[in-house]
Amino acid sequence: MNVTRHVPAHAAPSAQPAPRAPEEQIGYLLKRLMHLFRHLVDLRLRRDADISFAHLVTLDQIRHEPGVAGAQLARRLFVTAQTMTGLLRRLEGEGCIERRPDPRNRRADRWFILPAGAERLARARAAGAPVMTQMLSLLQPEEVAVLRSHLERCVEGLEQENRRESLALPPETPCGARDGA
Repeated sequence: MNVTRHVPAHAAPSAQPAPRAPEEQIGYLLKRLMHLFRHLVDLRLRRDADISFAHLVTLDQIRHEPGVAGAQLARRLFVTAQTMTGLLRRLEGEGCIERRPDPRNRRADRWFILPAGAERLARARAAGAPVMTQMLSLLQPEEVAVLRSHLERCVEGLEQENRRESLALPPETPCGARDGA
């Protein structure tokens, strides 16, 4: 028995979607890469080091910049202040970091890594390292160096644009305030 499928005249032909422009392809590949990388690292971290990716990057930032403020961490790690507060409180409760008052702003705290946090960070890095090795396994060492150089230049280009955009923003007004009011 032959079954013929009826396609309405207004339906688009079953052609492949239009190919992405090179810039879109790169953005899409970076998104896929970051998603896969984070997913696989998070699996290993939870299994082998009993820590999440979010806790790893928080510990790493505090180790690299002792005394960093929680608000700065939130902005850098693309999370809300509330989410960062939860991350910091958990790490503090586990004895990984300590809070000290900011000498210049009594409403702010500064965060410092403790020896237990440094040990946990080292275990987490060791657990996640095989993912980085696998990701780069199909590249030659010189290709890895070139990739790093290109990615650093891409970051630099966006950081320049971010500075320009930040300078072009109008000053913030309080919620509910109106122009000329």
